[in-house]
Amino acid sequence: MFGSNDLSSRVGVFVGVTVLLMGGVCQAAQQQTIPEISFSVEVKESDTGEAISQARLTITFKSGKLHRTVSYGAKTNAQGKYRFTDIPKGTIHLFVTAEHHQSYGREIEVEEDNQVIEVRLKKPQPQL
Repeated sequence: MFGSNDLSSRVGVFVGVTVLLMGGVCQAAQQQTIPEISFSVEVKESDTGEAISQARLTITFKSGKLHRTVSYGAKTNAQGKYRFTDIPKGTIHLFVTAEHHQSYGREIEVEEDNQVIEVRLKKPQPQL
């Protein structure tokens, strides 16, 4: 019924269609993105609860297909607050410094949109 040329051409078409379909599946998987969220950081003085303005905030996180490290910096406003936007859900490293206070750093899971992270900074240890 079929000659050897007919069979090999059908196998070639089958392989070609399979490769095209697999390419589409792989491309769709690569296009999945991690949802982005916004969150706020509030920095307060540990003993008094007063807002600390001009505290320096640094966040770092992994982003993109290559999981490269991304870093953002900001300063708090007069109310001791700053809002980060368009940050991928997941783990961030938050580092906070302010004049006349001990520094603060830790890993935090940011999973909810509009999450508020409160940081309380202590006064420095007295020198002996």
